[in-house]
Amino acid sequence: MKKQAIILAGGKGTRLSERLGGLPKPLIDICGKPLLERQIELLLHHHFTDILILVNHRAQDIIDFCNSRNNWGISLKCVNDGEPLGTAGAVLAIQNLLEDDFLVMYGDTMLDVDLTRFGNFHRANNHTSGTLFLHPNDHPHDSDLVEIDGNGFITDFHPYPHDQSVYYQNLVNAALYYLRREALSSFSSSVIKADFGRDFFPYMLDNGHTFLGYNSFEYIKDAGTPKRLDKVCQDFLSGRVKRARLDEGQAAVFLDRDGTINREVNHLSTSEQFELLPGVGQAINALNNADYRAVVITNQPVLARGDCSYDELKVIHNKMETLLGKEGAFLDRIYYCPHHPECGFEGEVKELKIKCVCRKPGRGMVDQAVIDLNIDIKKSWLVGDTTGDILLANNCGLRSVLVETGYAGLDERYMAIPSYTVPDLSAAADLILKIHPYYLDICTKFGSEIKSGDFVFIGGLSRSGKTNFSSTLKDYLWSNGINAVVISVDRWLRNHEERELGVLGRYELEELKLFINELSGQNKRAEVTLSSYQKLTRKRIQNSNSMVIDPSDVVIIEGTIALNFVSDISLRRTHGFFLEIDEVERRDRVINEYRLRGLDNNEAEALYLLREVDEAPIIRMTSKNATNVIHINTLGNIN
Repeated sequence: MKKQAIILAGGKGTRLSERLGGLPKPLIDICGKPLLERQIELLLHHHFTDILILVNHRAQDIIDFCNSRNNWGISLKCVNDGEPLGTAGAVLAIQNLLEDDFLVMYGDTMLDVDLTRFGNFHRANNHTSGTLFLHPNDHPHDSDLVEIDGNGFITDFHPYPHDQSVYYQNLVNAALYYLRREALSSFSSSVIKADFGRDFFPYMLDNGHTFLGYNSFEYIKDAGTPKRLDKVCQDFLSGRVKRARLDEGQAAVFLDRDGTINREVNHLSTSEQFELLPGVGQAINALNNADYRAVVITNQPVLARGDCSYDELKVIHNKMETLLGKEGAFLDRIYYCPHHPECGFEGEVKELKIKCVCRKPGRGMVDQAVIDLNIDIKKSWLVGDTTGDILLANNCGLRSVLVETGYAGLDERYMAIPSYTVPDLSAAADLILKIHPYYLDICTKFGSEIKSGDFVFIGGLSRSGKTNFSSTLKDYLWSNGINAVVISVDRWLRNHEERELGVLGRYELEELKLFINELSGQNKRAEVTLSSYQKLTRKRIQNSNSMVIDPSDVVIIEGTIALNFVSDISLRRTHGFFLEIDEVERRDRVINEYRLRGLDNNEAEALYLLREVDEAPIIRMTSKNATNVIHINTLGNIN
């Protein structure tokens, strides 16, 4: 079967003239090889057998170049279209040379796309006129945008400039198309000047033709200006082009929506209620630039309850994408669950009142994203504000980050412990991109002595980063082939009304000591049952979690009083870390924690001062039990 591609290579390249040295634009050098040759090599890799290059400006140079490569041993023909006709006009003029299905590629575009997968997607629906390759970008406000429906069919084209009163989906025509010759047959082959994106596709859509949108993050960029050319070359040399290939496992950050990206309003149902939280655009932009796929996964029971229609939900999501786009950020995918298992709401949609696999903490949305985007779970994270988000992450093997916006994990619907806790999405991005690598550097420096079966105690004052450091140490050990479990001493906090004076009076000390002693003496695999502590009710929930611990596992005990128990271990090797941070920063963290629990500023400040008296001196003394005292410097220095 013939596989045909058309390369539109007739442009003058006026904006690139200073770099071309008299060459035609398709022969611009991309890191040691002409762009046209890189395009043809990609086509050959995907078994294209027939290539038509539509030439115009300095046509003979392109013809001579192809001849110098012996036309790469395939059926390759350069067709001079004479007077420039525009992208669509040039293709319409050669209808007699077209196969039933053909690929259209622009001669100034650098790309590394799975053209086989793209073609299969196109051919799976043989009733469309064509399929357009689409992707989000970081400047949708000044781009030509494309709208698709829930089934992937294109419903509208929105050329720039846009109506500022309308919220648009962030999908851009990337100038790569699979088209059907039959769809062009009603158009004359005589001279027509027209552009595909601005003229031809909107006209065809208005006249009954249907098109599919193929949304992909794969690398495709216009190299038609000096600035864009430099960016393409930089991306090629840095490996970014290769990292965006679909056969490369992708790192992703799964993002909850309500309470994480936008303000929690309890069952948001209109676009007027949608408001981005501060710093969210900058945070997602940072993830975009670091090649993380930004994937929203959100429960939307408002659909099942009848509080919101699918059309209104689309407007809400368009508003989210528009507002993020204005801050230079974009989302690679948005997945939502429309279901709700409980009946009895006035106006509810009965067919959506079901138990499903996609409603968080069900893993259906994550599993679908893994399939669609080839996501590597081991490289990926989940950020959310509820225990359902954290339970989902834990069940999927994702690193979990609880943000203290929205419900801040105080919904307490599930007994789920996050890997990391941070104030907001900005801090989550910093954790993923800066702090986690920084902690890993600390672990590399201080953790190399930790071996299988050892016990590690991590102490320090409240809110000094013990939990986050413990999770990173677990990651570090796992990357070195050592399994580890993290156990917080807060599981032994007493009910508030049962506490005695001082920091030690808040814990079931003897019970905790017995647990550690018994665990250190285990010589076979064991399942241990643990309690948990609810911050809002200040109650201890007995036997709420269980975990399996092997004698070869490293056991990490973390918490303010953890270092009190180092000397109780005699059968295992022990290591102790005492963490310190700048006291001004720690104070802010502590006060924010108390405010989340419902205290006002004065009450939170008073409680901080009380803890400085009855807790801080005792905890600071435990540093003498530590193997290493580590000062966590927000500037990234290890002291």
